[in-house]
Amino acid sequence: MNADTAPRGRLTGKAIVVTGAGRGLGAAYARLAAAEGASVIVNDVDGGAAASIGAEIGAICDDSDIATWEGAGRLIETCRSAYGRIDGLVNNAGIFHLAHPREQDPAEFRRMIEVNLLGTAYCGLHAIRAMLDQPGGGSVVNVTSGSQAGSAAMGAYGASKGGVASLTYCWAADLAGTAVRVNAVSPNAHTRMADTFERYLGERARGQNVGKPPATNAPAVVYLLSDAAAGIHGQVVRVDGDELSLMTHPGVAMPAVRMPAWTVAAVAAAFDDELARRQQPLGVHRGIDMNGVDMNGAAGA
Repeated sequence: MNADTAPRGRLTGKAIVVTGAGRGLGAAYARLAAAEGASVIVNDVDGGAAASIGAEIGAICDDSDIATWEGAGRLIETCRSAYGRIDGLVNNAGIFHLAHPREQDPAEFRRMIEVNLLGTAYCGLHAIRAMLDQPGGGSVVNVTSGSQAGSAAMGAYGASKGGVASLTYCWAADLAGTAVRVNAVSPNAHTRMADTFERYLGERARGQNVGKPPATNAPAVVYLLSDAAAGIHGQVVRVDGDELSLMTHPGVAMPAVRMPAWTVAAVAAAFDDELARRQQPLGVHRGIDMNGVDMNGAAGA
């Protein structure tokens, strides 16, 4: 088979940056991107881990701290200097700590926001500006989490990942009609994060994501980076073992209760009569399918 007839990977010719790619999910994304033909920048503040993955897949490694505007800019410029452009960014870098509100360390809370949310925002802003200025645009894939829907001991982490989801929706609205796409993935895998979750919650979290290796999440990320996903924009794709689905966007639970003028007494009456029993569940739930069936077990109204 010569070069003209050899099968092309889905990312052949593309320059892709993956943050937090020294291990776990980020390493899985970088490996598959490289296997699908991309020129990859492996970013991780652990320079040794980044170098190891970089050597394995033939990628350039980078240890910029993406939680700073300058570090994020340096990372994106590394890609542009090496390859002349940036076609894809996977905003994977993140840190994880668990704490009940009584025990939450404010410095720890701040650091999670800085890395998980601001790091995503800073890298995304630098990348989007570069993509808008180059022919062909590009694709940004953010990494969020089901914890944004509510999970015990994850106030800081869930807030950071909820912010990432909101960034995805807002940037998608900003970039509608351009050649730059923004989507997100909500992955599930047995990683160091799952081990930490088990240690903290004990039996309540035993077996967290067992049998779900990081690599099972990578195909969805590579697809979103590829030209095949040209029509996909502003979506959060959830991967959970053998399931692939879309997360619903925040919305208004209908029907609304109407009143010509709201008073405290009228609001109380609305809850007494209707709204209290329609409170939305915490955590990730399956909602209503296209046929109006409640996937948690009951027929949808």
